[in-house]
Amino acid sequence: MNVAYLLGSLNRGGTETLILDVFRNASKADFNIIGIYRRDGAYKGDFLATGVPFFKCSVKSNRFISYFRSLRKILLQNNIQIVHAQQYIDCLYAKIATIGTGIKIAETFHGYDFDTSRLSKRLINLSMFIADRVCFVSQCEKDYYLRAYNKKDSAKYQVVYNGVAFDKLDQKYAEPEIFKIDSATAENSDHADMNKRPRIAMVGNFVSGRSQNFPVEAIDILRQRGIKEFDFYFVGRRNDKEPWRYDDCVNYCLEHNLQNVRFVGGRSDVPAILQHLDAFVYSTDHDTFGIAVVEAMAAGLPVFVNDWGVMREVVNRGRQIDYSLWETGNPESLADMLSDYFAVPDKYRQLALSAKPNIRKAFCIEQHLKRLKEIYNSIA
Repeated sequence: MNVAYLLGSLNRGGTETLILDVFRNASKADFNIIGIYRRDGAYKGDFLATGVPFFKCSVKSNRFISYFRSLRKILLQNNIQIVHAQQYIDCLYAKIATIGTGIKIAETFHGYDFDTSRLSKRLINLSMFIADRVCFVSQCEKDYYLRAYNKKDSAKYQVVYNGVAFDKLDQKYAEPEIFKIDSATAENSDHADMNKRPRIAMVGNFVSGRSQNFPVEAIDILRQRGIKEFDFYFVGRRNDKEPWRYDDCVNYCLEHNLQNVRFVGGRSDVPAILQHLDAFVYSTDHDTFGIAVVEAMAAGLPVFVNDWGVMREVVNRGRQIDYSLWETGNPESLADMLSDYFAVPDKYRQLALSAKPNIRKAFCIEQHLKRLKEIYNSIA
């Protein structure tokens, strides 16, 4: 079976990270993969390095007919049976390009339709109608779309949890340079070493769907309580379309003298960062899955995330709900949880280690590929 993955840009993000892991583990899949993308991005070199056949097919100056012809040619020359679109627009493009070919179409929704126009929602609804299978990355996301678009549940709509290649978390990494300015014991990266200041981080770009302001406010509450002997790192890039999300957090830290907070930008060495952390914090407005949280739990870190629906779904797989979830929109709830962590870190480390195998079993890349094969077989 030959499957073509349709991507928009190759920038860093949750969707691209997932597909990159799929491509890197293509040899484990019981189907053949090619990639087709429209725009270059920061991950281009990483995708090309996977060895998976990769094709650029751009829409130039709204010359859509030329694009459809080029896309159709690539699909036919590679004997593709299934196109897997990662955006609703690519699902629509694929449908036009494959007219009369018998090629089936699957699409995956990686995000919600919040803040989208009425036209976009109509196109989303159309894509769900024309796709042969519609996949969602969590039950929470599936429930939302079926409700929002008045769809009856059926075999057409499937949950396919994102998969993570956990082997990248198990390699031995040197301490990233972002930590070296903060610790006199830089070469000692053992999590059990409590002589150094605890390191906590949140990984995620400053975009809609995240809410880094709540961890910042929680850190300020801890400062007021006299708890400030730790370092907190925001790993994520400033979004030019919504720069205020980043700027407001930076300005808050300056105004409240939160000297233990670092903004280190987007990073390509997240596995190394996780390996040298003591705990992980996450805050979301409407994530659909949360690969960053899964990776942190799979790395054996204590994780503190707000009780947004999908986070409850993910954390429950590690049986850590009572020790990981803080109240959404309530920074004091997060501060209380972190206060308890600082008081009894050993308890949280043991709980994290017990959750680690459960998370790895539920969200490994092998399980993801197995589910994809089931989906493809159902429509081939």
